[in-house]
Amino acid sequence: MLRNRGRGTPPPLPPGLEVYRPPEVLGSSVLIVEDETPMQVQLRLDLNDLGYQPKVAGSAPEAQELLSRERVAGVLLDLVLDEGEESGFDLLRWIRQNHPGLPVIVLSAAQVSSAAIRRAYEMGASSYFVKGNVPMAHIYSDLAARLIERGTGRSGNYKFGRLDFDPTHRTMALEGKEIRLTSQQTALVVHLAQGSKSATAGDLIDAGLFRPNAARSTVHSALLTLRRKLDELEPDLGGKFLHSTARGYSLGPIV
Repeated sequence: MLRNRGRGTPPPLPPGLEVYRPPEVLGSSVLIVEDETPMQVQLRLDLNDLGYQPKVAGSAPEAQELLSRERVAGVLLDLVLDEGEESGFDLLRWIRQNHPGLPVIVLSAAQVSSAAIRRAYEMGASSYFVKGNVPMAHIYSDLAARLIERGTGRSGNYKFGRLDFDPTHRTMALEGKEIRLTSQQTALVVHLAQGSKSATAGDLIDAGLFRPNAARSTVHSALLTLRRKLDELEPDLGGKFLHSTARGYSLGPIV
C-alpha cells in the first residue's frame, strides 16, 4: 500500500543514490526476496535510506508466508534462490495468481539467458534487471515508477481468472458481458489487487479511498454495492470475487 509519510520534507538522499523518488512512495512497504546476505543487507539499507519500509525474505516459502499475512506495495525478487533454479519463477507465478496487481521487479544473476528474461516477462514481471549490469539507482528509480503505476508496470488489464479488469476505462468484463465501475469502485479494486493480505475498513480509510471520518459501515456498504454491481455479470460473482472475512476484504480469481 502506498503511504505518504507526510507533507514535510522527505529524508535526504544518501550519497550515490540520486534516484526518482516522488513523495507518494515514501513509507511504502517493499519486500526483498534475496538469499545472498551482502545483497540482502545492501537492498535493505538503501531502501530504508530512501524512505521505504523494507521487509526481507530469504526464501520463496518465507516470502509466501509474509505475503499471506502482510500488505506490501512492491517486491524485489531474486530469481535464483537456494531452493533451486525454478524457485524464483515458482514464486513469481504464485504472486501473479494470488496478488495480480503487485509490482514485481526481478533481479537476476549476471549469467542470465535471454530465454529467462522472456519467460519472466511472460509470467508477469514488471521489470527485469541483471545484477551488476545497471546502477542500483536505476533499479530504485524503476521501483518508484512501478509503485506509482500501481500495477504490473505494463499497459493492459488485470486478469482475475475469467474476469478482466481495465482500470483505465473503469470496466469489468466476463465472457462478453461488461459493466462500468465508478471512480471509487475502480480505486477499491486496484487497491485490493495491489495488496498482499486482506484490507480492513480502517486500511481503506487510511489509504484515502474514503473520508478520514468515514464510518466502518460506510466502507462495508460501498463494498456491498460493488458486489451487487459485479452480480450483473454473473449471479453471485460479487461474493466469489470480493471476499469479506473477519480479517478484512480481499479479491479472488474467478475460475
